[in-house]
Amino acid sequence: MLIARSIAGRMAARALGEHRLAGREIDNTLLARTEDQLRSILTEAQAENLPYEIAECHCYLGLLAWTRSEDAAAAAHYIAAIAASRVAEDEVMLAETSYWYAYLLAGQRAFGEAVSLLAAIEAMEGVLATPGMKMRHFDMRFRIAEMAGDWRAAFDYHKAYHEMVVEDYRRLASARAYTMKLALDLETMRRKEDSARLERERLLEENLRLASEQREAVLASRTDPLTGLGNRRELQLRCRDWAESGVTHAALLLFDIDHFKRINDMFSHATGDMVLRQIAGLLNGIGPEGSMAIRMGGEEFLLLLPGTTAGDSFADAERLRLRVQDHEWSAVTPKLQVTCSIGLADWSLTDRLEAALHVADANLYAAKNAGRNRCVATAA
Repeated sequence: MLIARSIAGRMAARALGEHRLAGREIDNTLLARTEDQLRSILTEAQAENLPYEIAECHCYLGLLAWTRSEDAAAAAHYIAAIAASRVAEDEVMLAETSYWYAYLLAGQRAFGEAVSLLAAIEAMEGVLATPGMKMRHFDMRFRIAEMAGDWRAAFDYHKAYHEMVVEDYRRLASARAYTMKLALDLETMRRKEDSARLERERLLEENLRLASEQREAVLASRTDPLTGLGNRRELQLRCRDWAESGVTHAALLLFDIDHFKRINDMFSHATGDMVLRQIAGLLNGIGPEGSMAIRMGGEEFLLLLPGTTAGDSFADAERLRLRVQDHEWSAVTPKLQVTCSIGLADWSLTDRLEAALHVADANLYAAKNAGRNRCVATAA
C-alpha cells in the first residue's frame, strides 16, 4: 500500500513539475493533496527507516515546493533526498533528485553548482546506460545551458537529445520518428508527443466504443426492439441454459391480443405499438422466478414458466388475462379497450419445443373461437 501511494504521489508531482516547466496553469488543489500524501508517506518511511522512500518523498516534496516558487524549501528537500539516496545506494533516485536540484540552481543563476551536479551524474555509468535516463540527462543539460546563455552547448545537447529520441522511436518502428529527425525545437517535440498521447487516448476510446457496440449488437440479436422482451433467438438460448441447469419441464402460455388489427385500424399503428409495449410490462411478475417472456411476432407473446405445468399455471394465466383486461387503457387513448386470449401447454425439455407450441397454439385458437378474452388449457 505504501508503494502504491508513493507511486501515485510521484506521478502527480512529476506532472505538476512538468506543467511549471512548460508554463502551464498549476492545479493548486492537486498540488495540496499530493503534498499531504507525500508528507504522510514520509512520516511512515521515517518511522520504519526506509531510506529509498524517504529520498523519494523529499525529492518530490522539493519539486512541489519549486512548483510553488518556494526555492529555499525546495533546496532543503533536494539536499535531504540526495543524502537519503546515498544511504539507499540508489543511483537512479540520486540522479532524479540531482536533475531537479540542478534546474533550481540554474534558475538562481548558480550555473557552476548545477553543472557540477550533472557532471556527477555522468560518472554514474549504470544510470546513463538506460536510454530513458540518458535522454533525460541531455534534455536537462540543454535546458541549463540555454538558461546560462551558452547557446553552442545548448545546441549540441539539444541535438544529441533529439537524435536519441529519434533512435528510440525508430526501435519501436514508429513512423512518427522520421518526422522528428529534423525537429530540434523542444516545444515542437513536446507538441508532437502530446499529439501521440491524444491519438492513443482516441484509439482507446474507439476500442471501448466498438466493444460497447459489439455488446449492444449481441443484445439486439436476442431482443425485440419494440418491447424490450427476448426474441426467438433468446428463446432458444434460454431453453438451452435451462436444460443444462437441470430444468426438466415448463408450462407454456401462448398469449395473443384480441382484435389487434382493429386497434391499429381504429386508433393508429402508433397506438398499437404503445399497447404492445405496455403488454410487455404487464408480463412482469407472472409465474415463478426465472420465468421468461418472449415476443413471438406481431401481437403474439409467449410466457415460459419453468418447473411447473399447464394445470398449475392456469391461475397465473387468469391473473395475466385480468391484468390486461383491467389495465387503464384509456390513459393510452380514450375509449381504448384491450383483452387477450391465452393457450396453455405442457413442455418436457426432452421433447421438441415446437410440439408443445403446437398444443399451446391449438388451445389459443380454441380460446378465440370460444369468444376470446379467456384461457384454455385442454389436452392436445
